[in-house]
Amino acid sequence: MKKQRAERAQKLHSGHFAFMRAVVQGLDARAAWDRYLRFAGEHVDARKVASTIAWIRTEFAAAARREAKPGTARLVLIDAMQIGDAAQRPTLEEFARQRGMKDFSEAEQAEAFRAEFGGATRRTSRRAQLVNRQLEALRWLEDLVAQDPKPGDAVGAWLTPALADRIERAGMPTLFALVERINGVGARWWSNVAGIGELKGSRIVEWLQMHEGSIGMSIGSHVAKPRTQLQPAELNTVVPRATGLVPFEKFLIPAELDGTEGQFRAMGKCLLLANNDYEAIGAWLASKRADEDKESATQRAYRKEAERLLLWAILEHGKALSSLAVEDANA
Repeated sequence: MKKQRAERAQKLHSGHFAFMRAVVQGLDARAAWDRYLRFAGEHVDARKVASTIAWIRTEFAAAARREAKPGTARLVLIDAMQIGDAAQRPTLEEFARQRGMKDFSEAEQAEAFRAEFGGATRRTSRRAQLVNRQLEALRWLEDLVAQDPKPGDAVGAWLTPALADRIERAGMPTLFALVERINGVGARWWSNVAGIGELKGSRIVEWLQMHEGSIGMSIGSHVAKPRTQLQPAELNTVVPRATGLVPFEKFLIPAELDGTEGQFRAMGKCLLLANNDYEAIGAWLASKRADEDKESATQRAYRKEAERLLLWAILEHGKALSSLAVEDANA
């Protein structure tokens, strides 16, 4: 029941309509999924595709009924592909050869051909008419109900229930929060989201980039690069300083927690020319850098651990780094 409720909360977008146009016309549903719904990032099997098609048809029918169009509601629920297909019919020459009628006149061959395949021809004609009517109905419905994503929308309105649940548990309930996290963390933003790897992460980014206009937020170019290849100017143009899950260089410590008066700060004895914890960490990291132009793997490891400790102290523990006691270190 939980999964069904989540699916019903999803919004219909242009990708759903493009996907269903392909399905209605008899194109390969898995290929259509990869082309129009791949941002979901999920592995899909035939059952998943079939259940998604059924859900979309149900949503289409519900929208038509809301507009007092019961005929259209019934129309979009029909699977046109279940109507007979004449694509496998042989040509007249092949038919004559298969039936041993090569020596019969062409009129006799044609009469036998019509007797066997005339019904299929009529079924195919009905199917073609049905497909055209369904495509027309989809055009009408798309203008009526297709939506564009907005920054305040819940991630569950656009991503599959499984993906949305994972992202929400990681503290990103809306598209705004998701874009903020991606820009703040960068290329491996997905690494701290259980159940989402590089492939799913890249597809989600791809989808967000497709809808930057309606969301009103851009994914920075820095997200496509490993952190070691980034220049400070690239981060500065996209990621504002903030008190949140952002890189060390962009982290803004609240004044009351910046360590200016930290409990264990060595007032008057410290040889570092640092006024607070942030400056102290920066000076410490700089002292570990042997090459001014290149950051070593060792220094990247130092930076990662210092960044994690600072974020934990401020965001999770609510204490200045220079006020952490032994009990805090154990925690």
